[in-house]
Amino acid sequence: MTLSSVETFDGAWIVQKATDIDLTGFDNMRFDFVAGTLYGSGPCRSFETAFGPDTQNLMFSPFEIGGGMCDEQIMITERDFFEQIKMVNRLEIDSDERLVMYNFDQPLVWLRRLTK
Repeated sequence: MTLSSVETFDGAWIVQKATDIDLTGFDNMRFDFVAGTLYGSGPCRSFETAFGPDTQNLMFSPFEIGGGMCDEQIMITERDFFEQIKMVNRLEIDSDERLVMYNFDQPLVWLRRLTK
């Protein structure tokens, strides 16, 4: 199901998997969407970026990355994951209620909404 409003995605999401990136040990990667801003956190660093204008023609502002250092391999994987996120240009909610982030027709990342 395709939804075009950026507000549709507002709230917290947990990353489940990413194309071509092994996220073993990255169990708590969280994304928070708030009115056109995406806040993300990995094991070592976090990022913030604005996005829009809508979910079918998506562009991100430059990522602001902050946080600390950790194991070199974890930081490399995290960097690769953040670079992949920058390629996203479309968001959809699939039939299983997962948020899927695409680069054109290629799905890149799957997330599940965090429930309380």
